[in-house]
Amino acid sequence: MRELRGLDKPVFVAVNKSERRQDFSDAADFHRLGMEKVRAVSALHGDGVADLLDDLVGVLPERPPIEESPCDLAVALVGRPNVGKSSLLNAIVGERRALVSEIAGTTRDTVDTELNWRKHRIRLVDTAGLRRKGRHDKGVEYFSILRTLRAVERCDVAVLLIDAEQGIVAQDARVAGEIHEKGRGCVIAVNKWDAIAKDTMTAKRFEEELRRELAFLSYAPVITISALEGQRVGRVLETAWEVGQAQRKKVETSVLNDILDKAMRRNPPKAHKGRMGKVYYATQTAVAPPTFTLFVNQPSNFVRHYLRYLNNRIREAVGFEGTRILIDLRKRS
Repeated sequence: MRELRGLDKPVFVAVNKSERRQDFSDAADFHRLGMEKVRAVSALHGDGVADLLDDLVGVLPERPPIEESPCDLAVALVGRPNVGKSSLLNAIVGERRALVSEIAGTTRDTVDTELNWRKHRIRLVDTAGLRRKGRHDKGVEYFSILRTLRAVERCDVAVLLIDAEQGIVAQDARVAGEIHEKGRGCVIAVNKWDAIAKDTMTAKRFEEELRRELAFLSYAPVITISALEGQRVGRVLETAWEVGQAQRKKVETSVLNDILDKAMRRNPPKAHKGRMGKVYYATQTAVAPPTFTLFVNQPSNFVRHYLRYLNNRIREAVGFEGTRILIDLRKRS
């Protein structure tokens, strides 16, 4: 205690094993040590721990927010545990940056790695895998999931890894749904392709199954790789870069209106209450994801399947591979 008093630092006394009311009363005797902050706690039952943490937080210095260094593209490697995210990170970088193990869930935290790729600065984010709901508690697993979701929010393009041996499962759809909802670019990489028996139709059958199970990601390119063997690993960044460029693509207003005019002439929307749907004017209002605002006479004329039709015509004419397209309807007064 003599050494602690000499420090120019806050000192707290935690009196452990104070499970009973009498123990909390006895803890007052420890004030004789001359320390201002004395807390009775029970590490076994958690009693008093919250108050101790409040005291600690109260004396912590203000920490400035961490600023990420600028990069040309941020790519998150996401997927369920043990699908090969860390192996892919190591294969891309060319050295061992992440721990690789057959035990699922080895990576608990996100690890950012920056590299120069074809004169571009790329940030790779290796993430802890998402587990099935109900298979984690409020501890390490819970925060691993939060970090994975945060990585999707921070990235420009997410590389969704699928296990070729196990096929598509519910967890894959959950991760895919997060990418789609956040409007991030997406590349689907089918890993461990070297480990399955193949014929001339294997790749086609697998992609058809994938498109059925993840129909909402129909725009995402699919590549088959082996992170362990290094097969087609170079295609991961190449495809992610192409998707990143597509996300930032802008369509001239005149070109966009011409695309929509031709689409609606070929297949006009159904009349609603005797009125035909009409687009007066359309313009691109955002990128990443590309967003188009249509000024119309009556938004209710443009039902979901018809908006999907217009979405497909825009994608057919302009590209936008790997990125979601949003259409926003505005009623012109």
